[in-house]
Amino acid sequence: MKDLKTVLFFFIATLILGQGVCLAQQVLTDKQTQTLKCAEEKIYTVYNFLNVDKPSDQKTFTPSQCGKSKPIPMPAWLEKALPEMAKKQIWQQDTDTGTQSYSEAQIWQRAFNIIHEYLALADGINEGTAYTSQEIKEQFGYLRTRFLITLDIIASEPAFYDSMEGRGRQIIATLELINKEMVSVGESFVVPQKQWRSKFRKSIMGVAILSNSIYSTIMMKQWLAVAPARFKKPNNQAMLLILTMLGTLLVFSAVLMIMNNQNDAISGAIDKYLQKTSVWVDDYNRQFIRINIKYMVVATVVLFILLGVMFAMALGGIFGFIVLFIFFGIGLHVGLKMPGSMLKVLKKQRGNKINKQLMDALILLSNSLKSGMDIVQGFEMVSKDLRPPISEEFALVIKNYNLGTPFERSLEMMEERVDSRLLSYMVKAIVLQRQVGGNLTKIFERIVENIREESKLEEKLQAMTAQQRIQAIVVGIMPWIMVGVMFIFQPDTMINFYTTPIGIVVLLFCIIWIFIGIKAVNKLGEIKV
Repeated sequence: MKDLKTVLFFFIATLILGQGVCLAQQVLTDKQTQTLKCAEEKIYTVYNFLNVDKPSDQKTFTPSQCGKSKPIPMPAWLEKALPEMAKKQIWQQDTDTGTQSYSEAQIWQRAFNIIHEYLALADGINEGTAYTSQEIKEQFGYLRTRFLITLDIIASEPAFYDSMEGRGRQIIATLELINKEMVSVGESFVVPQKQWRSKFRKSIMGVAILSNSIYSTIMMKQWLAVAPARFKKPNNQAMLLILTMLGTLLVFSAVLMIMNNQNDAISGAIDKYLQKTSVWVDDYNRQFIRINIKYMVVATVVLFILLGVMFAMALGGIFGFIVLFIFFGIGLHVGLKMPGSMLKVLKKQRGNKINKQLMDALILLSNSLKSGMDIVQGFEMVSKDLRPPISEEFALVIKNYNLGTPFERSLEMMEERVDSRLLSYMVKAIVLQRQVGGNLTKIFERIVENIREESKLEEKLQAMTAQQRIQAIVVGIMPWIMVGVMFIFQPDTMINFYTTPIGIVVLLFCIIWIFIGIKAVNKLGEIKV
């Protein structure tokens, strides 16, 4: 009895010790084991298919491990392509006996053979072959190093991508995934003992499933990546061109029909816009700016059309035509609105310049009144002594007055031309003084004092809102800087993305939200007094 206890104790101790020395048996489930054996058999069959020294009639596959018993012959397309693959000497290796050349078929064989050895090693571990953890790690690492060298040869040679009637590109992508799974297998040996089984099992099954994918790609009769012949026929290309031209003609015909039906409304809108343009021309002249409204509208529309053509050429097809039409509509709308918007901007800029010069003009007017001159003579001094734009406005007032326009009306016309609140105060003060009397010098001095106080307040507000303005600038500029940096480092990737429909949609979406962000940040910096 004592000997029996000793034997049992020794047996249990041996099992516990074996956990640290040997890998446990049956790492995989029965179903996973069957999948592994089937993948091992399939990848070895593909390896044999590429053996040029073996006759084609002997290259049959009986998938016994995959639950089938009917022999599967070598694919007809591979039998036809294999002689050419065997003739292409793609890679050379220096050996002790000289330089050895390898054909395209041999390189493929080498990759598939390594995968077969990898799966066989995993199958042996699963069956209970006694290896230490370090030995298994070294064997897997050795096979992965060989596989990585072979994969580098395949991926660096363009001929492999078009190999096997176009299947090479798909097989290379699958080999890249197998390499990642092999890396994961190696990582499974450095995780804690409780976790290595799960990680090892998932990684090995990934290699097996991807190996089955290679077999399916090889056995496929017609590769889907090759376009069917009917899409290459010139007749269909001509028919596609005819349908595109016919569709374009129908669209323009529909537009012309709509314009004919709405002829009166369109004519009225055109006449109204022409009247508005004549008003804009007068307003630009009052701002001492000579500009042709027609050129401004046409230039804006042409700019948007050019942008639309660029995007349409990148997209192609009917979607490109739709984008071109959208850009044309946006350009027409923006072009028609451009003269009025530009006039507001220029008028505001001119008003800001006059505000900065107004204090000097009021001091000069006040001094001229103190010396005994009247207000008209004071305006003449300002027009001669100060710089544009305020000298131009005061000179125009004197010119209108000399031509017979009442002085009060000349001042009101200046107020209409200039977008300046402070100038309006001055004009109203002069008109009231001429109507009811009063000391105009004192009024000017008070306006000057108000301008000084308002300037101080404006500077304080600028300092308080500086952060919001800088944030708005950053929001508007930083995305484009980042896109520029990405274009510098990855130009091909960026160009390929932003010339696709989804890339253009993303670009337009980002532009819209950038403008919304700028507006939101600017609103935070607005202070109403």
